[in-house]
Amino acid sequence: MKKTQINTVYVSLCIILLLLCCFSALTAAGEPVRIMPLGDSITRGWYGSPNSHGYRKPLYDRLTNAGHSFDFVGSQTDGNFADPHHEGRDGWHADTTGTNDILGQVYNWLTANPADIVLLHIGTNDITAGGQNAGEVNAILDEIDRFSTDIKVILALIINRQTYNSATTQYNIDVNNMAQSRIAAGDDILVVNMEPALNYATDMADNLHPNDAGYAKMADVWFNALDNLLNESVFAISGYVFEADGSAAVEGVLIQTDDNDINSITDANGFYELWVDYGRSSIVTPQKDGYFFDPNSTYINVTHDYNDVNYAATLMTFVICGYVIENNAAPISDVNVSAQNGGGPWTSKYGGGSALTDATGYYEISADYNWSGTVTPGKFRYSFGPAGRYYEDVNENWTANQDYTGTLLIFRITGCVKNVCNTPISGVLVSADNGASQSLTDANGCYEVWVSDNWSGTVTLSKAHYTFSPPGRVYTDVLEDKTGQDYSADNIYDLDCDGSIGYGDVAVIHQNWLEIGSNVPGDIHKDEDNIVNLADFADFAGVWLD
Repeated sequence: MKKTQINTVYVSLCIILLLLCCFSALTAAGEPVRIMPLGDSITRGWYGSPNSHGYRKPLYDRLTNAGHSFDFVGSQTDGNFADPHHEGRDGWHADTTGTNDILGQVYNWLTANPADIVLLHIGTNDITAGGQNAGEVNAILDEIDRFSTDIKVILALIINRQTYNSATTQYNIDVNNMAQSRIAAGDDILVVNMEPALNYATDMADNLHPNDAGYAKMADVWFNALDNLLNESVFAISGYVFEADGSAAVEGVLIQTDDNDINSITDANGFYELWVDYGRSSIVTPQKDGYFFDPNSTYINVTHDYNDVNYAATLMTFVICGYVIENNAAPISDVNVSAQNGGGPWTSKYGGGSALTDATGYYEISADYNWSGTVTPGKFRYSFGPAGRYYEDVNENWTANQDYTGTLLIFRITGCVKNVCNTPISGVLVSADNGASQSLTDANGCYEVWVSDNWSGTVTLSKAHYTFSPPGRVYTDVLEDKTGQDYSADNIYDLDCDGSIGYGDVAVIHQNWLEIGSNVPGDIHKDEDNIVNLADFADFAGVWLD
């Protein structure tokens, strides 16, 4: 939090003003909390409440007197007071057995009149019909969550009857068990118990409906829950940041409010959580270098916990493009232009790190934000100038002067590489310089490199632990294929002359162990001791299976 020196007189004045104000000024600071009374005729206030006030008017009066800023919402209006909106329907059930059921309509009612808090009292008519089932209330809660998991549900264990009904008590036990399971799983539910709140001898207008005294007691139960809820000082804004396709969490995203004093950083699961004062209006923005987000910010007027405030993250990628042409400016198609390491993890995953030139010679590839690496063109029998380009910490498009010139290689230089036992040596890199190609010898020890018309340059050979005779060849003004360009290979560790370093060579060392003399097979270590011993074996172990 930012710290600022403040005049002590000013601080004292603020404290005095706060003491003079009700603590519920926190509530008044924000937009009204939208509360939907939801249920049957008991929610409507039909029968026993002459003006159909039910519990809603006494609850309205208590919330207003406590200084809370709220708004009852719903499509129905009953009662002679300032805010009579609700969704209480006479004779309606929780279940879906007919047209008069809360489950089938609650999503539509919330769509028409969104709520922050729902007061749910349902089940009386289900018990009368003998069809009560806590699972139906569970389904209503699912529908509320389908509309928004940010809605807080205050769920009532319903009132009993003027003539006690054990089925009601059992129903309440079942509903409570169901609700506690949901709460344990993270659902935002608060359970209140209406059943013991009434004196059923004096607070009922008939067997099912309270009179005004009973409704007032119901209002007290609702109020106690709401007052505690609305007086909470902070609420959580939380959610996840994933890649745009939802496949992977994005760690290290800074999520912060518009004045930067409240922030959180996503963890390895992409999760973040901010704690924000009630009534605060905040613009929540995700930030990470090189990323953009959808949405790029979220406006929230905080009146309750907000779960699943999620963001989709996309890493910026940049274009590298140009043309590949011949020396006469003719386009070269089907050249594979590729970025090292696929252009970075993001581009490797989603594509774009390589492309073939089209009929005009044009290529276009992508690379991750801050990618470093080399882009190389390649096509059989072509050499390119430059052979590639290195890019460092890419953070812009590269569209100018990224062209390559290709030269068709029309003549071949071919031959084979074998040891003194005429064993082919595979895997030898044969390289021709000055824009010509290179080749690895195959299983027969043979190679093929391509050069351009009138090429001049040097062909060299390389493989670990080998020397070659000749070490290379120089060519001048090549105007035809060059065949029979063979080389002899020698490897001091290939004691059995089979073209590899392995068990056969160990056997040679064993056969000559501690033999003395010049040029004894296995005397690898050149210490002039002329003996096969541990020094030789140590040298050999260093190249084992190379």
